[in-house]
Amino acid sequence: MLKATTISGPAGALEARVEAGGSDRWAILCHPHPLYGGSMHDAVLDTVATVLAEQDIGRVRFNFRGVGASDGQYDEGRGEADDLVAVRDWLAAEHAPEELWVCGYSFGSNVVWRARTRIPEARRTLLIAPPVGAMEFTPPNDAEAATVTVVAGDRDAFVDLDALRQWSGERGEVRIVAGADHFFAGRWDALAAVLRE
Repeated sequence: MLKATTISGPAGALEARVEAGGSDRWAILCHPHPLYGGSMHDAVLDTVATVLAEQDIGRVRFNFRGVGASDGQYDEGRGEADDLVAVRDWLAAEHAPEELWVCGYSFGSNVVWRARTRIPEARRTLLIAPPVGAMEFTPPNDAEAATVTVVAGDRDAFVDLDALRQWSGERGEVRIVAGADHFFAGRWDALAAVLRE
């Protein structure tokens, strides 16, 4: 059941949507760039949420500071990483997940990556269309690479696939969706199929 809520963040209240699954597994979903219309109401995140729901995984979506009804203002990913950690803290207190996943799409993937060392309990990190090269992504160490799955389209003008493969290294899992651009327009079914795998 969908529940709208607010979560206390470092810059004020964060607007959130919480959907419990049928298990103690939970995922936090981070949206694309706030300055280009990104919000928790995003078609790619809808696809991710649908696949997670099929697996009985609970979902928390939230708007970063300055987006929708969330307080604060855009902070180039730094404050947004703090927002993500605050959502993780809220989720731990309210639902005590047995297993936690973190997922970010585009700018959201950069936020997830910035915050990763502060969320060491995350079992899986899912990065969708991470703009490696355009934003700072320090290379994953071996332990991190083993828990990271990257999904990108082969027609994504914002993702350099060669740089992405080099960044993820031999242990990182990179899944390519044929015919997909940065927004997976018309390829959401293909994205869902990759995520189910």
